[in-house]
Order: sequence, then structure tokens, then C-alpha cells
Amino acid sequence: MNNHLIKGRDTMIHLIFGAAAAGSLKYALRKGNHKIIEFPIDFSVGPFTNIHQQSGIDNYFSWVKSAYHPVWGFYKEDQATCSQSLQQVEEIEDGEQVTIWTSENASEQIGLRISCFLLKDKEVELRLINTSDAMEDYTKLEDVQIHIRHTGECVPEQLAHFYKHSTCSISEKMKSNYVKGGERLVSSEGVVRSWINGEIVEERESRDDRFILESAIRLHSEMPEQEFINATSLVGEVIGHSKQTISDSWIEYRIRQLIHSNYLAYEGDLQSMGMYKIKVKNQFD
Repeated sequence: MNNHLIKGRDTMIHLIFGAAAAGSLKYALRKGNHKIIEFPIDFSVGPFTNIHQQSGIDNYFSWVKSAYHPVWGFYKEDQATCSQSLQQVEEIEDGEQVTIWTSENASEQIGLRISCFLLKDKEVELRLINTSDAMEDYTKLEDVQIHIRHTGECVPEQLAHFYKHSTCSISEKMKSNYVKGGERLVSSEGVVRSWINGEIVEERESRDDRFILESAIRLHSEMPEQEFINATSLVGEVIGHSKQTISDSWIEYRIRQLIHSNYLAYEGDLQSMGMYKIKVKNQFD
């Protein structure tokens, strides 16, 4: 093997998506020689064009700030972290080892493809850990099977176990396919992306609206004595039953859009999800 391919063998670089997942991984691997590059971003929603460049990150967070309430997160810090992480990926050199963490949801699967796209011209050893598959294997002999929707549901001890026992190599063919997927994604002009039957599918921004209304109607039927129901209850109901992995900030954003479109009525203050209640006003045809 060429000398330049030996460089970096002592350090494992990890690419991981989501703040909760990154926090758990940092704790899980705190005693080893690891470098963790995190992207605290939900790749499944928001404008995505050129997300692999600083201009794309800036555009994404501009949308986040206009769509979501500030109470949902420290977006300035998240934006700075993403910018720093993008620079760190660019600085990865030939010969280094990289482990990409993913799971069975749109955001992390997109993260996998974007990562391979960013690393397409680098001679690095790529590894993959799919935490959804790893968790199923981890609990297959237990009385209770555990199925997770995203890596952020894993505790540090589980992530440490997965790193030791559930790592697989990314072949050149796999990398090529992921790179092609990444190339398509960074040219996307859509706002919503779903994970359906092992594929990333672009959908309308209103993807969840009908389900939100249906969930609101169901909650109304369960609490007929209440004319208005808490917005937080509706958000929890939608997240708990959605086929996609979605965030509370996204659902609350769509609730406000349904209010503005006259499908939901509200009472209270829209500046905070915990300060207003809703009821169904109109339904889709």
C-alpha cells in the first residue's frame, strides 16, 4: 500500500447527522482516538440546492429561521457547526478512515449520500453503520425487539456496541451509487424528501397536511368535551403515528400553515406552540 494511504490510520473520523445522535456518539467514543464531525440538520425538509456548499447551508438556515419559531433551537449555533463540519470534511485527506452513521429515515440516508458525494475524489477507507439494522441484530435474541426510527434514539452504550460489532465496508460500487444519489440531491429544488421502500422520494411541502387534519379530527373525537385541543397534543399525535421520521418543529410549522390556509382555527398566541390551541375548521376534499 502506498504511504499516503497509511496516513490517518490511528484516527477514525465519524460523520453523523442530528444533534442528539452526535451527542450520544461523542460520549460513547470519548475514550478512543476518534474525530466526530456532526451535522445538526434535518436533511428531510427545507431547501436543499447546493447544501454541500456554504451558500446552500446559508440558504437552508435562512429558510429555517423564517419557518420555525426561535424557541425550537439555537439555529445560529447549528449553522456555525454545519459550516465548520463542511470544512472538516473538505480537509479529510487520502488514507484516512471514515465511518458514516445512518439509519432508515430520509435525513440520515441523505446524509450518507451527501457524505459520499463530498468524499468522491478522496482515497479514503469508508465504513458504514446502519443503526436501525444494528439495533435489530442487537435485540434479536431478547424477549422484546427494539425498532428505532433514527440514531438519536440510541443510548451511548448501544452506539459503542454498534461501532465494535456492526460496521461494514462501503465498496466502490456502493460508493459510486451513493455519489450519484448525492449529485442528484444537491441539484434538488424541492423542500420535502421522504424515505419510501428504500428510496429517497421528493414530495410536496404539503405532504403531511392531510394526516395532520386527520389526526386533529381523531383527537377531537377522543375529547368531545373540548372545543379546542392543545397544539402540543396534536404534534405528539402526528409524530407518534407518522410513517416518516419528522420533527416537532416541522409539524408545528405545518399546523401554522393550515391555520393560515383556513383549515384550522386557533385560540391563544402563535408565537409558542405551548400557548395556543386548535380545532378543525375545514377539511380537504
